[in-house]
Amino acid sequence: MSPGRRPTLVIMAAGMGSRYGGLKQLDPVGPSGELLIHYSLYDAALAGFDRVVFVIRKDFEEEFIARIEPFSPKGVELVYVYQEMSDLPEGRTKPWGTGHAVLVCASAVDGPFGVINADDYYGRTAFQTLYDFLKGDRCNERTYCMVGYLLKNTVSPHGAVTRGVCRVKDGALAGLVETSGIEVRDGVIGVEEDGVWKAIDPASPVSMNIWGFDANLFASLKDRFESFVKSAEGNPKAEFLIPEVIGDLVGEGALRVDVLETSEVWFGMTHPEDRRIVTEKIAQMVKEGIYPKSLG
Repeated sequence: MSPGRRPTLVIMAAGMGSRYGGLKQLDPVGPSGELLIHYSLYDAALAGFDRVVFVIRKDFEEEFIARIEPFSPKGVELVYVYQEMSDLPEGRTKPWGTGHAVLVCASAVDGPFGVINADDYYGRTAFQTLYDFLKGDRCNERTYCMVGYLLKNTVSPHGAVTRGVCRVKDGALAGLVETSGIEVRDGVIGVEEDGVWKAIDPASPVSMNIWGFDANLFASLKDRFESFVKSAEGNPKAEFLIPEVIGDLVGEGALRVDVLETSEVWFGMTHPEDRRIVTEKIAQMVKEGIYPKSLG
């Protein structure tokens, strides 16, 4: 990695939280009032990341910064970019999706970068795996990465989730299907399609939106987003999603995405009931000494 091209971590925090019922990014879950995002920052800093770009909405900028900075790791540069709601067409109330969230970072990122969600817990080893890939020679304009989780380690006991279910060949992403409505019924993980319940292999690798990219991705995102906006006219719920864009690029043979396996167990703030579980898990890890009682 050349000097000045240190890996950046992009954290997407502009979501509306429609299923959660509020700004889940700003709900405290730690013993001293930490947000879930602070534990990602802590783990990312330990892995080596010292620059973070937050994608937020302008309408909660002041509150977000006030809540984020007191518990942020010392020595980590924090940058804020905005997924503007004012850019939405008439009749649309939600942001354009994760692909657009990454695209708005183009002016703030000029080297290898990782991408995560603000409302997910990824586990410490996942950040180390991501950072090691980004700082090495494997990350380039033709080779990206995805940290792949086992489906069984990513479901919520409180309702349905959306996951990018992956097909992997020779260690690389061969296909990805963004699948919504995945849930657990009587101990079986599956999805209902056209009224028929279909089980999904619990060991299926899935995307949790923890990616490693080269800055050349922005050109592809820009071109595809312009086409998406035209095709989505009249559909206020259409979203421009990173997994779908990457899946298309892989299918076209434009790039390789190495799937870096992890045994980490995901948890996050998808449904209101998830907050209690997240708080309990964080408390247990503090008790075990994985995290200090206060990150401040």
